[in-house]
Amino acid sequence: MKYWLLNATCGLLILVLLGAHMAMMHLDMTLGLLWGSNADPLSWDQVALRGESRTMTIGYVVLLGAALFHGLYGLHTVLTEFLAGQRAARLIRMGCWATGILLFLVGTASTLIFHQFGSLP
Repeated sequence: MKYWLLNATCGLLILVLLGAHMAMMHLDMTLGLLWGSNADPLSWDQVALRGESRTMTIGYVVLLGAALFHGLYGLHTVLTEFLAGQRAARLIRMGCWATGILLFLVGTASTLIFHQFGSLP
């Protein structure tokens, strides 16, 4: 039950963070009218500014963790329903955790490296 609740919480977190991403990246004309900014959100200067922002870096890492947990928990659920047996369920669980941790470490490292060196030419 606790993993299901964590999965639902991650789904809600993904919804909020992706909504913020969509607003910043794809509704730039509407937000530009509200906040007076008409800079292209896909230009390198804007990408580097977001990459140097501590808030955005933390948001990207949280989004990565939530998306990985949500997706791998769903994959675990589907695979354990099709493959019966305690041994198969244990192998699937260990594989999902190992894959999630590895992908989270790689994604977090790349995000932190960009945060540190994003303004270099």
